[in-house]
Amino acid sequence: MKEKFLKFIDKFYGFFEMKSFDPENKKHKKIIQKRVDIMLSSPKMVIWIKQAYWFGKDDVLTNEVLTFLIDNASEYFEDQDFLQKINFNSNEWLEKLDFRISKKITKN
Repeated sequence: MKEKFLKFIDKFYGFFEMKSFDPENKKHKKIIQKRVDIMLSSPKMVIWIKQAYWFGKDDVLTNEVLTFLIDNASEYFEDQDFLQKINFNSNEWLEKLDFRISKKITKN
């Protein structure tokens, strides 16, 4: 899964509108990848992924989840701001993700 995610980042990274991150900067890419890994490994996200039977199987929905994670990872440039302001191990954050996925499902 991680290899597929890294390919996704490489393929679509330049299309994301980032406030402070340079899509061509390898250091910035590593920061985003580290933050996405942190979010993916949070206890509530691990449970969410286990319950989302389609995750990793449906490319459209999986890419939407990864886009959500990248959007969150790139919202703040400083790690301290990211960790303080993105509560990625909360029910509210997962509800935002669920809402985004449900909008994608209704479009398909």
